[in-house]
Amino acid sequence: MGNKMNDLEKNRHTLSHVMAAAVQELYPNVKFGIGPAIDNGFYYDFDFGKTKVTDTDLAKIEKKMREIIKRGFTMAKRVVSHTEALKWAKDNKQQYKAELIKELPKDEEVTFYDLGDKFTDLCKGPHANDAKNLGAFKLDHIAGAYWRGDEKREMLTRLYGLAFDTEEELNAYQKQQEEAKARDHRKIGQQLDLFCFSPLVGSGLPLFTPRGTILRDLLNDFAQSYRIDRGYQKVCISHIANIELYKTSGHYEKFPEMLQFVSQESGDHLALKPVSCPHHSQIFASLPRSYKDLPIKYLETTMVYRDERKGELGGLSRVRAITQDDSHVFCTEDQVGDIFGELIESAKDLYAKIDMKLRLRLSFRDDKDGYIGTREMWQKAETSIKKMADKFKMDYFIGEGEAAMYGPKMDFMAVDALGREWQLATVQLDYALPERFKLEYTAEDGTKKRPVMIHCALVGSIERFMSVYLEHTAGWLPMWCAPENVRILTVNDKVGNYVSKITKLLDGIELNDVLKHNKIRYSIDDSADSLGKKIRRASDLKIPAVLIIGPKDAADEMVSVRLRDKEEKVKLTDLAEYLRSI
Repeated sequence: MGNKMNDLEKNRHTLSHVMAAAVQELYPNVKFGIGPAIDNGFYYDFDFGKTKVTDTDLAKIEKKMREIIKRGFTMAKRVVSHTEALKWAKDNKQQYKAELIKELPKDEEVTFYDLGDKFTDLCKGPHANDAKNLGAFKLDHIAGAYWRGDEKREMLTRLYGLAFDTEEELNAYQKQQEEAKARDHRKIGQQLDLFCFSPLVGSGLPLFTPRGTILRDLLNDFAQSYRIDRGYQKVCISHIANIELYKTSGHYEKFPEMLQFVSQESGDHLALKPVSCPHHSQIFASLPRSYKDLPIKYLETTMVYRDERKGELGGLSRVRAITQDDSHVFCTEDQVGDIFGELIESAKDLYAKIDMKLRLRLSFRDDKDGYIGTREMWQKAETSIKKMADKFKMDYFIGEGEAAMYGPKMDFMAVDALGREWQLATVQLDYALPERFKLEYTAEDGTKKRPVMIHCALVGSIERFMSVYLEHTAGWLPMWCAPENVRILTVNDKVGNYVSKITKLLDGIELNDVLKHNKIRYSIDDSADSLGKKIRRASDLKIPAVLIIGPKDAADEMVSVRLRDKEEKVKLTDLAEYLRSI
């Protein structure tokens, strides 16, 4: 973070040191990991040895922090040699700090920050100038964290704290967090009977129920409809491939951890596919291509597999079997602008229809070496993407280091009902894979040229999108994608004939907004249970429309329609139009 920290980040960083000083006073034998500022606060990783520290200990640690701040202190930067730094770590029995110091260049000086005379930490800084005005903070929760993020290393205890400029901002954030807990998609998914997990199947491998599968399919159909209308053609690929494919693409070299190998007695070296773009490139390469054929647009919803760390898995937010609404376009240089324009307009329209605002991140490369392709390719692609964002008057910011391995991208950041931002849709410009796979087409002058490759997903991971959308809606899914749109509740057993008349009407209804030819999905609860119990069952499943049918409704050819926020009588002749309008 260096000197780019703003005042709030400096306060958060300083608070992480204050928390470490408080922990040291309370637990003198503690060993220290790292303690950075993060979004909404700070954390610090500790090794408490055999001492068990839980959430119940946070109050006394926070109290000690406030005592330290009240006493007053300065944050003084101190520069020492590499040798002195190592001696400090050894003398203080801080093996984690020693490990970090050993990785620093030996010919460079090492910086420490002293919190008064009570606490010293290896740190680049910067820190707050006014230690008595660190804003509003509160210790939040405790979690486990592997040292250096390595599951084979020590498990440390991570203490999280919240920090904001004012108490009002802190309170507002805590209120948002409470609402987020109530909207947790894992809780909603269980309540609505959408998906489950089994330890016998494995972590990060969700199982979708009939109701959840309906929702998945509708969301995917909605996303893919935009591209089908634009001339994309469906293709289908295998779930395993020869590792030579991923060696050629660069995935084997740059991200070997992505590959999960399949044992084959035949001697073939196969892996579960972590991506689909190399496969689609080979469909393009299977026939001679002319400029007259371009653009060629492939579309596929397919599952890819990533061996995500167990500690990073969470419901549908991060899984090991990822379903992507994937698409790839092979086009000429002159066609790039039009293709991007189509996809930008599609993303804007899709997210407007599900009531989520969008912000654009231009994801560019940084100076690290985890990329393929030449610098010239990257410069050309990044300049092109920026020009397109300007052309379409998109509000954007640049995210360095967020690019894909093979090229820069436009990431559409969707804002949910709680104001949280999620990266979902993405459009990526790629000059590297066509070069690596030697893809070509015959140009108008008869020469051979490389196509440009454009990658796009409008919802990205369907699993992750479902997690975001369930929390955005709090489980009250709109009529068009609710697994069960309508439930009919009978008051008694004397309305069977009228219910049959209603179901015949429902069978003929299509919800053509936002998805065409979307039939009504309904069920009938004609059990002997009380009407109150039937209503509670339907409400627990958050069914958009509940039709309550009694003898008087049958006699008057009316229907009592119960929605989330109201109940009203509707004529049977008006019911179809009424349901379409919900």
